[in-house]
Amino acid sequence: MTVWRTYADPPQSDPALSRSERKLRARDRRDEISFTDALETAGTGYVVWMCADALDTVAGPSGVVLDAAHVDDCLPGPWESDLLDLALRCEMGGGAAEAMAEGYQQGVAAVASEPLHAARAEALRRSRALADKVAPDAAQSPATAVRRLVSPGARLRRDRIETRWGSPVETGADLASELAQYRESLPESDARLLAQYRVADAVAGGGGQLLVLLARGSEGDDVLLLEASPAQPSTREEVFGAWRDGSDVQRVLLAREAVPLVPFEFAGWSTSTDGAVARVWSRARAATARPDLGGRRARARRLGAVLGLLHASQGDAVSLAGYVGHSRKFPLAMRDAVLAARADS
Repeated sequence: MTVWRTYADPPQSDPALSRSERKLRARDRRDEISFTDALETAGTGYVVWMCADALDTVAGPSGVVLDAAHVDDCLPGPWESDLLDLALRCEMGGGAAEAMAEGYQQGVAAVASEPLHAARAEALRRSRALADKVAPDAAQSPATAVRRLVSPGARLRRDRIETRWGSPVETGADLASELAQYRESLPESDARLLAQYRVADAVAGGGGQLLVLLARGSEGDDVLLLEASPAQPSTREEVFGAWRDGSDVQRVLLAREAVPLVPFEFAGWSTSTDGAVARVWSRARAATARPDLGGRRARARRLGAVLGLLHASQGDAVSLAGYVGHSRKFPLAMRDAVLAARADS
């Protein structure tokens, strides 16, 4: 039990209702609230971690590709808004929006058919299967990423870190106190492992980011990168309100645990020496360039499937699956909602 798990997750299913009862109730709700009304008003009431912002589209060697890195904007909220936001942010047309909705139906259904512990494993397995379809020459392994950022003699490459962050860097100040606080926020086994490393180098960015190179062994060739960034208020708070239980850093950590696409190894938190800034720490991820795995519709279906897996694996999957169903009516409503939103803007 990690420290941030003492705070409440988004509401789950009603324990008084069986799986079949929840599914039937969701189908009745479909009759009361049409797909069109749900997408326009977010009115079904099913709450999930809104994590569309964790699915980032980046420029890769073969065009726009899928990446997963950012969870700072995650808040509990309506699944309908998250799905529509993803389609609009990715600038999807009507046909691609239909494909995204089809993928979403498939992802939700895959989780709803399994017990919760198996559903989380299934979400992890499927998301990792997507990542495995990467051309070897288009990906950086973690070892390659470390080699790019670390010079011989266990020193960080300032020039490449400035390119990574897009801002100048300077040598980090004494981090002993903050790193000790960070280790206390980790599970005991991870904290013991990190205690074996020493700080070999550290840099700080103007935005409050930190990158620390840890090393162990007489040769210093066993190295580990830790990256920290300030926990910011969600940009969605203006619409959906602040998270009801806890600070921004706790919200970010809960979101990282809920979104299985995002690496959470050594995830923890600390505050700055003066207590003014709360930072979220994680092991620096490898910057992988994932090639486009198909055309526009195929990519949209994949994005929808991943978002469905993420929503269903930590929400009420049975009710959500009962509502979106398997028919073509939901994809058609999604297409119309995207076109209407574009016309309004």
